[in-house]
Amino acid sequence: MSNIHDLYEAYLASGKVITDTRKLEPESIYFALKGQHFDGNNFAKEALSSGCRLAVVDDERLKNEKGCFWVPNALKMLQNLARYHREKLSIPVIGITGSNGKTTTKELIAAVLKKKYNVWYTQGNLNNHIGVPLTILSMPPQTQVAIIEMGANHIGEIAGLCQIAKPNHGLITNIGKAHLEGFGSFNGVKKGKGELYDFLKKTGGEIFVNVDNPDLLEMLGDYPWIGYGSGSKAVVRAEEISASPMLSFNLTTSRVSGLRINTHLIGKYNKDNVLAAASVAHYFGVEESLVKAALEEYVPKNNRSQFLNTGRNHVILDAYNANPSSMQVALSNFKEMEHPFKVIILGSMKELGEDSKKEHYALLTDLEKLDVEVCFLIGEEFKGIIPANNRFKWYKDTKDLQEALKAASLNNALVLVKGSRANELETVVDFL
Repeated sequence: MSNIHDLYEAYLASGKVITDTRKLEPESIYFALKGQHFDGNNFAKEALSSGCRLAVVDDERLKNEKGCFWVPNALKMLQNLARYHREKLSIPVIGITGSNGKTTTKELIAAVLKKKYNVWYTQGNLNNHIGVPLTILSMPPQTQVAIIEMGANHIGEIAGLCQIAKPNHGLITNIGKAHLEGFGSFNGVKKGKGELYDFLKKTGGEIFVNVDNPDLLEMLGDYPWIGYGSGSKAVVRAEEISASPMLSFNLTTSRVSGLRINTHLIGKYNKDNVLAAASVAHYFGVEESLVKAALEEYVPKNNRSQFLNTGRNHVILDAYNANPSSMQVALSNFKEMEHPFKVIILGSMKELGEDSKKEHYALLTDLEKLDVEVCFLIGEEFKGIIPANNRFKWYKDTKDLQEALKAASLNNALVLVKGSRANELETVVDFL
């Protein structure tokens, strides 16, 4: 066995690819990837003795070992195998990226399309240079539509993922101030995320776009698109929108008018994610009654836009991602919610580079304008810039916050919990 054609034959016979021996399945192909603190080559023999069909390795000491397929770079071979497999497929592949809402939009699109098609989509947040190849190589043979989420924090990464996934349909949820440290600036974010548009333009793909977002329309230029939103140019529109606290609206398409949809999603800001899914469903011929059923059945999880009743308080848990753009919409939505006793718990924002202090100052300025009882702030980024106001409480980390919440013993409050995964704010729910 010496080339990708041979490896592909082995993959077709196996149908299973793994990179972690703890998730081993018999007859799977093991790729020995390297990380900062590990070398998958050290587990290749273990993988083979435990039932793997083949181990793809890049350690020269394993070059002639039985069951090992030696390559110069195991990660590149994983990506090349995924690309090779993708090129054999003749199905719609929908690429999704954006600063906020990627995962929710992906899950909503999967939910509506599953009403008519066999759908495969990115599991969890496997949206990077390793996750995208694994998603493609894990695709069941009966898949009719694939949905590939693409994440990035540097220019060039989305372009690379497009070369692997080769989407023929796609959408960018939005452009925001996320990963500024890696992208360098807001324009860098536009350039990096816009690489999906660049690929689809070159290959003649279909693009779905939020017509209410001027940045996205500017990036598209005169390339044809399929619009969703509130404007007259939208093929799929939302009207009579409310969120008290769950998003509800009338859906209008070229086929129906005023179809009321009541979701389990918090806030009007989720309207764009829901409409993106409805737009894709409309394009792929899913009946609106089925779209309504799918959207109303969907319940968010994984600490994204969840509305929880702890028995003592009501909690809006959005502790998966935080950047200046997502903070702004979360606070705006919380401001509109009516409740006599409001509390905010915010974790600091990460990967903002030299803009970090400025963006945290701006966030605190917005917070001062809100009518809330108390605001708990967590993270070193807030240290030293907290307003001289008794409503603001600062804690170094989540552990210190947990102790404070124990002592505070909040009751009958509406609590917004918002932060990045690094803050681990989901752990404070037990103290609310």
